[in-house]
Amino acid sequence: MKLKQIGYSLLTIAAGLGAAMPAEAATFTTVASGLNNPSGITFGSDGTLYVGETGTGGDGNCQPSPSAAFAEICAGNTGSITKVDLATGTQTRIFNGFDSLALQPTLEQGAGPQEIAFDFLGNAYLVTGYAGYPGNRDAEIFEVAQGAELPPEQNLIAPPAEDASELLNTPDLGKLFKIDLATEEVTELYDFALYEQLNNLDGGDYISNPFAIAIQDDSAFVVDAGANVIYNIGLDGEFINAFASPTQLVDNVEFPDASPFEPPQNGGQEDPVLGGDPSQLPNEGEEPEMPSFEIPEGPLDLQSVPTGITKGPDGAVYYGELTGYPYPEGEARVFRINPETGEPEVFADGFTQITDIAFDKEGNLLVLQFADEAQWKNSVEGSLKDLPGSVIKVTPDGQRTTIASEGIFSATGIQVSPDGGIYVANNGIGTNGSIIKLDDPKSVPEPGTIFALLAFGGASLFGLKGKRDRV
Repeated sequence: MKLKQIGYSLLTIAAGLGAAMPAEAATFTTVASGLNNPSGITFGSDGTLYVGETGTGGDGNCQPSPSAAFAEICAGNTGSITKVDLATGTQTRIFNGFDSLALQPTLEQGAGPQEIAFDFLGNAYLVTGYAGYPGNRDAEIFEVAQGAELPPEQNLIAPPAEDASELLNTPDLGKLFKIDLATEEVTELYDFALYEQLNNLDGGDYISNPFAIAIQDDSAFVVDAGANVIYNIGLDGEFINAFASPTQLVDNVEFPDASPFEPPQNGGQEDPVLGGDPSQLPNEGEEPEMPSFEIPEGPLDLQSVPTGITKGPDGAVYYGELTGYPYPEGEARVFRINPETGEPEVFADGFTQITDIAFDKEGNLLVLQFADEAQWKNSVEGSLKDLPGSVIKVTPDGQRTTIASEGIFSATGIQVSPDGGIYVANNGIGTNGSIIKLDDPKSVPEPGTIFALLAFGGASLFGLKGKRDRV
């Protein structure tokens, strides 16, 4: 995610998205709770639910977070996958002790095990996030990164480590794995962080944060919300294709009154600027130097920040975008990847801060908004918890309705079960995450919203039957 027009970037890597009209309260049932920064939801062929828990980081080495200016994101082994037996209500963590990064001490905005997906044979694949400069991950990629020509904003947004003693030592982050759910063995297939370090497709700062996965035939599509890149990787680990998600020019973008470079409070750290490390505090009476910030004039070249991805009923792959700072309402889009050209085409627009998308049994597109307004409007001391969000349904003929809003907060994943139930990863920021099932979704029309459903393939495509990648 690179905001080149104003000379700096502010990445929202873990979450922070939304905009929908009010809807009547939907009832829901909680099927899992106490989750640590839950992300993607997946159903196995037997109906078992799997949740990627990115974890809470730990007391390992830290680096400045690209998504929370001046706050520290620190390493640990707290990532996991939660397995939920919906018939018995049994909730079990597997793959405990996986590499994880999160803000300290708030334990927000984790990066770790993001989401799993199954191929048609039932094999499971896992994508892991990272959230930072690739060269800081481990010794191997640190060596590769030496001598890289970095853009001027790199040292502000995600500075490289000066020596190997500062590395995060999280070698399993930023990758694609084939995993064995029974033995918990993992086989590395692809390293997205390394690809970003070597190629940097969107030409801005070097950031990697793989966020979600979808399986199509014998390949995996993975979105990297840090690099702004969509990858197509063979299930044998062979590279097929990658492209940078399109930016967009947006007029009259609203900015917060305060500069984005003002240090967040971040939950009571000893020092809000430097993350509470007394050895790094500025001298008494010395003000930390802040970058200059001026609201840009004219249209803003807004980054895409791709997030959720899924296979549609027409067999094509679709993905949504969060959009970049300052997350203007109504500017997030859903893209369809043209199967013939491999190019992304805008399929639907008028959303705010999309974290995930899915298709239901009737071919309706379900869009999950992390928050219904720009996240800075409702955050408290920089926290992304408890931001009001919603679920929006788009019918094959283009009608748009909100089916859930009250009770949806900072939600990070949505999925449809084999029996047609709609499940949401709710409160996806921090250690009180949950998975809820919408019991009786109420469709409430939104005549005042900006919406366009573009006829790439026509509504008849929705009628085609196809296997959903994450169900």
